[in-house]
Amino acid sequence: MLAILFALFIACQLLTPTVAAITERSKDKSRCDDAIMFVEPIEVVKTNDHDKDVPLSCKGQTYCTIKTEDYPEKKFNEMLKGRKAFRQPQLLLNPLQNKQGDPNDKNDCESEISYEPLYKVREGIDKPWRYVVQSSEHDYIQKVRLERCLNPNGSCFTQFSSFLGYGTYCKQENSYWEVLVSKGENETEVIKAELPVCCSCYYSKNR
Repeated sequence: MLAILFALFIACQLLTPTVAAITERSKDKSRCDDAIMFVEPIEVVKTNDHDKDVPLSCKGQTYCTIKTEDYPEKKFNEMLKGRKAFRQPQLLLNPLQNKQGDPNDKNDCESEISYEPLYKVREGIDKPWRYVVQSSEHDYIQKVRLERCLNPNGSCFTQFSSFLGYGTYCKQENSYWEVLVSKGENETEVIKAELPVCCSCYYSKNR
């Protein structure tokens, strides 16, 4: 009887390292299974470097109506001392098409109309921002009429049903304005900036 018990004790001692090794391998396998594997590289979202220092609502736009803390109004007040005539923004109309919205027009395209001072503009989405010259001290405020579509691509003239396979949609219309901006330390220049002027109703053939 003692011989049998002794034999069982020896067998257990021999099996213990094997069981421990299996347990350790199981732990290692568990750690591998829990690891996060990225099969493809993570996509890096590219941002426009020119938009880093502008308010969120101005990012991706060609104009900004928010006056930030770094706006150099004091500088413009000094620059305009002694001047009597100030250039106001000029809307460049296409002689073949007047895109300026009419408040009396009704086409079911919801829009937001505002008359706001411009503090920054640029000649294109990929162009650097320019400070618009404003001087409250000299009563010189470059303010323009802006009209933005609230539901671009939404249906319009909804009182009429689809006719002969055509559908309607709202589209943001823009026009160019000439705006006086800062140039260098003590100079100014006029640049063209594309601004929203109305929200129009278009039609297209349904597919």
